[in-house]
Amino acid sequence: MRRARRAARSAAKAARDAALRRVPGLEGLVRAGARRGVIPAPVWRRLQPIGPCELHAPDGTPFLYVPFAHDGLARHVVWTDLRHWETGTHRVLFGLARGAGVFVDVGAYSGLYTLLACLADRRLRAVAFEPNPRKLPQLACHVAVNGLAHRVRIVGEALGERPGTATLAIPSDDSAASLRAAAAGERSVRVPVTTGDARLRGLPVGLVKIDVEGREAEVLRGMAGLLRARRPHVIAECLEPGALARVWHTLSGLGYRHAFHLAPDGPRPLGPIGRGPDAAFPRCHPNHLFTAAPMPPAGAR
Repeated sequence: MRRARRAARSAAKAARDAALRRVPGLEGLVRAGARRGVIPAPVWRRLQPIGPCELHAPDGTPFLYVPFAHDGLARHVVWTDLRHWETGTHRVLFGLARGAGVFVDVGAYSGLYTLLACLADRRLRAVAFEPNPRKLPQLACHVAVNGLAHRVRIVGEALGERPGTATLAIPSDDSAASLRAAAAGERSVRVPVTTGDARLRGLPVGLVKIDVEGREAEVLRGMAGLLRARRPHVIAECLEPGALARVWHTLSGLGYRHAFHLAPDGPRPLGPIGRGPDAAFPRCHPNHLFTAAPMPPAGAR
């Protein structure tokens, strides 16, 4: 019975994807309808765009996004032109990237934040870490089609606290791939692990984004030398209160004094971390900004 349901879902998905490919102009109509609110989210979230698609940075600059198979992010960013995806985060990151010198994207996935950072400042260079071998071709494609190959270095390794190897579990939604034991039915692969201090030595890093499904504190400990010396702004996903507490404990020991929740309407200063009730944790928008300065720069507001 369960196998039959899976087969039926796969058949329905294949039919939807085939319709987008075969009906001229249908993809454009879905995009226009989703952006105007005519097509409801439960509909467009079930449709995988084919692409390539033109998206726009917060300042209106166009860039290309090419959906690949198993791209768990594409439908959330393509149909509404980024309006329904981490809006509070990509606007802040775009502002912080101006003048950052070097941007480090840890858990780059398809490279969307790398693209936005490079569009924000034409002098900026980026280092994108992505250990998932499924995503590296798409990441490289996005860098190439947007003319950024001379400014972006792609590293097919995970970042951690110390070098070695680890198991990367890759679920059906591969945007949630992480360094953990694979569950039943999940694909897994052994990947190399390095540290930020080893790979980024000597670079004038001004901005770091980390999205590694709960391993953010380990990544930070592996770049403690860089963080202590340069104090770059850090944007980290914290999926639960314990993750936020671990990240703050690590960063506060390295000279960071201020934390902000990246809400859709802008950065909100956080009170004491690790002391309040879990109910106060912002689960819908789990990205946070950490700085050594009292407030984020004006470009992030």
